[in-house]
Amino acid sequence: MKNIRLATEADTINKLNLLNMVFGPGRYARSVYRLREKYPYEKSYSYVSLNCDELAACIDYCPTKLNGQYNGLLLGPLAVNPKLIGHGYGVNLVEYSLKKIELNSNYSFIIVVGDIDYYKKFGFNKIGKKFEFYGPVDINRVLMKKLKAELNSIKKYKFS
Repeated sequence: MKNIRLATEADTINKLNLLNMVFGPGRYARSVYRLREKYPYEKSYSYVSLNCDELAACIDYCPTKLNGQYNGLLLGPLAVNPKLIGHGYGVNLVEYSLKKIELNSNYSFIIVVGDIDYYKKFGFNKIGKKFEFYGPVDINRVLMKKLKAELNSIKKYKFS
């Protein structure tokens, strides 16, 4: 984790290049980008990981709400240079950023659209309840990490 730091404006071009390499331009058609168009990334949780002073990976979070009253974050995008996959850059970024977020009592949850097999090690689970999302999405890929027990009594989720 010694190579992780907050992202700066100087990282913007390198981050965009990495995102284009990993996800391509089709990423803008995904439902999560509807939220990212409405709300800017939360800069205090925007991190990069370096390998020999070059960008190895990056992670961002956007603010979101649950049922209009609970503050949360949408994890993503998380991108790792394809040449460095399997070297722990993504895992380290997720672990590092989650620890920082968990210290902040302003958030009740974190959601991500991703693979349960990857994200369960960080405490994410399938929602398992009816929910409304920002747009069309594979409901089996929308995962949540609850940071506050108050969410356990909610019957239906609406993300906005």
